[in-house]
Amino acid sequence: MIQPVEIALDVALLVMQNGGSTELVDRTFTNVLKRYTTADVSPIWRLDYVAATDRLDAGASVVMRPVGVVGMHLVRASEAAALGERVATGETDVAHLGGEIERIKKLASPYNRWVLTLAGACAGAFFSRTAGGDWGAFGVTFVAAGVGQFVRLLLQARNVSRILLTAICALSSAFIATAGLRLGFSQVASATIVGSVIYMVPGLALINGFVDVAAGKHLFVGIQRLVDAALVSLILAVAVAIADAAL
Repeated sequence: MIQPVEIALDVALLVMQNGGSTELVDRTFTNVLKRYTTADVSPIWRLDYVAATDRLDAGASVVMRPVGVVGMHLVRASEAAALGERVATGETDVAHLGGEIERIKKLASPYNRWVLTLAGACAGAFFSRTAGGDWGAFGVTFVAAGVGQFVRLLLQARNVSRILLTAICALSSAFIATAGLRLGFSQVASATIVGSVIYMVPGLALINGFVDVAAGKHLFVGIQRLVDAALVSLILAVAVAIADAAL
């Protein structure tokens, strides 16, 4: 029975694509399959693709799905996980799963672009103060992080790759911070430049990666998450170094 596995994989993929932990992805997949008689199914979770092997009497069949860009939309992730639970308990009929999957895919963020831009700007500004920056650093990082976050949201809407997106936004924010320092708005270079890119620190990827590795059950995808987070952090560090050298 390949169709049940495909449906379960589609629901689980929604959790992964929107920032859910691998444990939640796996649990969602299992919950959907509880409503079917499919016997021996082995899922494989990776950041580049997900797959499930269904061992039938006549042999084994494999269903694969590309993951694509992994974002952070925890409303969608939680809705997909809740859908899996409703299917497992019989609250949602499996015949309606296709429509539910499409509904979740179309869920908008609870926060509009301007709220998210303000959040990024505040994250940079308040970090600069906790890192020893002056009020000038607060203002410069507020502008630099806000502009970078706005550009980031525009690029995400166009499905720009994570690496290119990170490089463009980090360099944009860092050079705005450098301009503010050159104009004399702040005298604390480190807090200003680092604060300008702090909104891009991959916190969720690090948390999910450490949880996967610590649990041991999803070691491979956990290492993938940590390597991805390390690469993003490296790009941020290079952007900071370039901006600092330009002072």
